[in-house]
Amino acid sequence: MRILLLEDEESIRGFVRINLKRNEMEVTEAETGEAALELAGTEGPFDIALLDVMLPTISGFEVCEQLRANYPRMGIIMLTAKSQEEDKIHGLELGADDYVQKPFSPGELIARIKSLYRRMSSEPVGSIDSTVQGGGDKAGESEDLLKAVQVSNQSFSGSYDLGQAPAAAAAPALEVRIPPFVLSIPERKLWKEDREIILTPTEWTLVRLLMEREGASVSRDHILSEVWGRYYVGDLKVVDVNIRRIRQKIESNPSEPSFIETVWGFGYRWKRGARP
Repeated sequence: MRILLLEDEESIRGFVRINLKRNEMEVTEAETGEAALELAGTEGPFDIALLDVMLPTISGFEVCEQLRANYPRMGIIMLTAKSQEEDKIHGLELGADDYVQKPFSPGELIARIKSLYRRMSSEPVGSIDSTVQGGGDKAGESEDLLKAVQVSNQSFSGSYDLGQAPAAAAAPALEVRIPPFVLSIPERKLWKEDREIILTPTEWTLVRLLMEREGASVSRDHILSEVWGRYYVGDLKVVDVNIRRIRQKIESNPSEPSFIETVWGFGYRWKRGARP
């Protein structure tokens, strides 16, 4: 895994570098936002960028925005010492996949990186040990931080609290078709009619989660667990911000969404479409 690390403080950069290398990650370092953007162009592609927010020249937010525009499928994690809610939301709105607040433990940072990397390269993550609202026994617990699960393309209605894949699932589908959308699982791409919708790794995983449960209401808690991992300690607002970003890409009028519906006080639902 190749990591671009942007941090202006040598002590923090060294601390992060050591822990990344201990986990067999290749690290390229930058002290300024300008240097990070240049390295992204000359030494990339990088899998994930770790971006400090407070920098002497251009901010980590500006770097995030430019990286996301130039490398839409790169993973981005913001490193911030600020606890203000607006800073977290601002970074997510600019395209960051996640944030880690300083001071952070090495274990937390590595877990967040691995969680994001699995969203980028594997099947959807799942908590495995959850139940459908209203009944059902627990499936076996996952001992891994983010165990990948395969969910076939099913058409059913229901309401998910913590959520569970259908019990007797067939082999996973290679495509999910809900006109006017086609989601390609092997290519990790989404098309609306004949136009590809460029999604970040987190957005793609979230869209897949909702499309494969077309018509079912999925709780924010379950989305957080499935997409960010069972042990994620961040805010539920990360779900809402990503839904807002997705709507801006797929909806004709994001303020009056036609595809991703809000289930007030609960979560979200991909609206059941008319089948041909």
